[in-house]
Amino acid sequence: MSFLGKCGLAIGGVLVGLVLAEAGARLWKPAADSDLLFNSPESSPQGLYVLDKATRVIPASNFKAVAHSLGYKVNLRTNELGLRGPSVQSFEQEKPTKEEWLALGDSFTMAVQVSEENSFSGLLSTEKNIRVWNAGVDGYSTWQSAIRYRQIAQHRPLKGAVLTFFTGNDFQDNERFPHMAKGPLPGKEGAPIPRDPVPWFRKILLKYSVLYAHIRISQHRNEIASMTGHTMENWKDELSIFTKEGSGRLQRLSQSTSRALRELKSATNRSKLLVAVAPPAFVIDTPRAQPAMELVGLSAENLDLEAPQRAILNLLKQNNIPSCDLTPALKEAHKKEPVYFTFDGHWTIAGHRAVTKQLTSCLGAMK
Repeated sequence: MSFLGKCGLAIGGVLVGLVLAEAGARLWKPAADSDLLFNSPESSPQGLYVLDKATRVIPASNFKAVAHSLGYKVNLRTNELGLRGPSVQSFEQEKPTKEEWLALGDSFTMAVQVSEENSFSGLLSTEKNIRVWNAGVDGYSTWQSAIRYRQIAQHRPLKGAVLTFFTGNDFQDNERFPHMAKGPLPGKEGAPIPRDPVPWFRKILLKYSVLYAHIRISQHRNEIASMTGHTMENWKDELSIFTKEGSGRLQRLSQSTSRALRELKSATNRSKLLVAVAPPAFVIDTPRAQPAMELVGLSAENLDLEAPQRAILNLLKQNNIPSCDLTPALKEAHKKEPVYFTFDGHWTIAGHRAVTKQLTSCLGAMK
């Protein structure tokens, strides 16, 4: 056999082996903490977010791309105001009688994992006589949402806002943002946020390979196990508020969140405001909780998974802000089908439907 023939056989054997390995990986049950460890922000479209002096980051206006990662492939678009969804011009041409609302929050509001029609903001716009503009931004705190509301209110006659408060990290984000806001931007305002380049082959693996997902999860677990110092403490701090030993930290963080809520209430002024309380996946799909805590050295025996939920609901009551607890609806829906993605800790289409149903009820109670 010629040298080229031997090379062809070798390459063919490797390819067959990879195909068989990928097939086997798809039969292998993912780790319970896969959503925390897969963590693929590299797969988000380049250029979706740009630097902004007031908020640090906002969506680019008139942006189009495809968000593609393991488990979803979604067309994304933003309009002339940097809101996810249709253009303001097309909305106005319909001669609408609908009230205009703003959906505020972080990645749970932006929801790149589902089409805009299947996101809760899109579903609310279809099912209720309102237009809910999607102003979500990955990583946003309540402070930034308040600023974003003021920005959009200069251009649209907003009647109300729905803030999705994610108990997984919004307490921490509200503590950090006032300090972050004092620092310089890492680039020119309006420029895309700086990102390290992602090799082309990794982009492909992130989109299609379950085998790579398992390898990546294992690598990240080993990296976290070997972490010391500030990075490990950040991970531990974020998760500690879901344990009894983190109650003191949760109480301290609640002070900055209360201030942020008052700022949001001031920003919305005479408009209506509803805050929806959204839990992380391990609060709903509880087998995910123990591995997540043990990952950063927290005891699974002292879990208090709904402590952050109780804390934010209490803060909202103190500040006379209407609330909408999404946890019961998500738990009920999860009995029938997954409401969070396996390799991504955000809501599936079923999750958004459950959230929409609960929000519809809460909004109706505000009338």
